Amino acid sequence: MAFTGGSAIDLEERLRRIEEALLEIRRQLEALISGEADLMQALVSRGMELHRKDPQEEILLPSDASPDQRDLFYQHLKRYSFRLFLRDVIAKGRGFALDDLLRYCSREVAEKYLSLLLDLGIAKGEGEAFVLSNPQIRSFGPTLEWFIAEMFRRELASPAYYGVKLHTAPPGGDYDVISLWGGNLIYVEVKSSPPRGVEREEIRSFLLRLGALLPDCAFLFNDTHLRMKDKIIPFLEEEISHLSAPVTFTRLTGELFHLEHRLYVINSKKRILENFLLCLRDFLLHTVLRTPSFLPMGGKDLKTSQPPSGSSRS
Repeated sequence: MAFTGGSAIDLEERLRRIEEALLEIRRQLEALISGEADLMQALVSRGMELHRKDPQEEILLPSDASPDQRDLFYQHLKRYSFRLFLRDVIAKGRGFALDDLLRYCSREVAEKYLSLLLDLGIAKGEGEAFVLSNPQIRSFGPTLEWFIAEMFRRELASPAYYGVKLHTAPPGGDYDVISLWGGNLIYVEVKSSPPRGVEREEIRSFLLRLGALLPDCAFLFNDTHLRMKDKIIPFLEEEISHLSAPVTFTRLTGELFHLEHRLYVINSKKRILENFLLCLRDFLLHTVLRTPSFLPMGGKDLKTSQPPSGSSRS
């Protein structure tokens, strides 16, 4: 039996709809498996509607990069010297030579980093100079946000978005990174410039976004080895005092600070992942877990602990 023209078109339309439905089912299953559905639920439960996330066009890595290329780029971003190198590349993105990129690393290291950018398609040769493949890149910020989101996904097994815009959020910028870690909504404000480049208005906007989102735990992460106490902490204390009541941040260790074990200010000295883990553990100990009073804090081994003098032994 031959199909008429009309029935053939009708069949094609049905097949198209079935294909679209299957793709949607696959997307929903992937979201469930990755934990993204839970992250979305955490946003919805706070009255937040997602408008945009993960703007690939704003980061250095090309959108068609392979999984291996993405992994290679991610691993290199763990190096502070590479991140500083990328800032120089972006600053000179319209045309640069190797000699322009020796501010933070040796010529040998710069050659390796530049070769990597060419292999990944981030940069390309143009005459006797090099240029960024995507001339629209003006800031390292979105790439750093991508890296932090990837860190949550890869190292902490947590769904994460970067460059998030929410319909119901206050004006004044994006939510740089949002993740769901252990069932807790985490918000990370990412600053790629040194403290001297962070303005008071940025701190105020961050606090307003924080108040709108109401995450379980929040971070202000500054990618620098400089001190947080000189400018960032005073700005935060002053702005919070204006919005609510006087506060004082407490040093957790090194240049890691906290406010009531819920808001953390950290830099990238030592290792970024290690700094986040120290703070997340502190958050768990003081706000989520109720550690029995008879257990030593910090995971001290009970078997090796010496009993106090005069204590009874069974």
